Amino acid sequence: MDRLESILIEIDLEKGYERLTQRERNIINLYYLEGYKDEEIATFYGITQQVINRLRRKGINKLKIF
Repeated sequence: MDRLESILIEIDLEKGYERLTQRERNIINLYYLEGYKDEEIATFYGITQQVINRLRRKGINKLKIF
């Protein structure tokens, strides 16, 4: 169990966590828990900052459903 999963289970969002793709989980973890900026995450994945921003928002929206 990773840190993000533990936090989401504590606040009853484990069903939402299960709906996230591995990439969305990693991006949310890097952004919110590790403090990386979109630009830094984009460099790591080799994609644009806009794609990172979209994936992060998409993941957060999945969590908002629950």
